[in-house]
Amino acid sequence: MLSDYQRAVLADIVVDPDAWFAHVSAEFGSEAAAAHLEAKVARAAPAYEAARAAQGSAYQTRAERAALAGAL
Repeated sequence: MLSDYQRAVLADIVVDPDAWFAHVSAEFGSEAAAAHLEAKVARAAPAYEAARAAQGSAYQTRAERAALAGAL
């Protein structure tokens, strides 16, 4: 299960954080998935935090950005 923060960070880089985690869990098992999750969030958190700080209320998740670009 993803925490709210993990979900928010992942939402900056993947369209569906829950689907991403379900896929990783199915592919690698729950223990490895937890390690992958922690590593991915650790790598992505600085960019997420910077984007939130720079964009404020205009911040958009990857899904929102993709929808605006017509990619979904």
